[in-house]
Amino acid sequence: MNTNTRKSIKAVFLWFTIIWFAVILIFESRYLIGVFRQQGALRPALGIIYEEQIEGINFIVLFVYLVPGLFAWFMYRRFRKEY
Repeated sequence: MNTNTRKSIKAVFLWFTIIWFAVILIFESRYLIGVFRQQGALRPALGIIYEEQIEGINFIVLFVYLVPGLFAWFMYRRFRKEY
């Protein structure tokens, strides 16, 4: 594999990682804003977030969504190096 191919693959994985995590951040921030609008104080809002995200299935779904982003980041790091 030559240097140009490695640089192209590295750039694709870097952009995929950035876009993937940005989309997750947007959706999670929309969720957090909605929770804080419903609750008047920080403590009840944190309780709802804990119940829905940590104890519920949403935590597993979020973990599943993190896997492709982490894979792309590791591939970016692997193709960044010269061999």
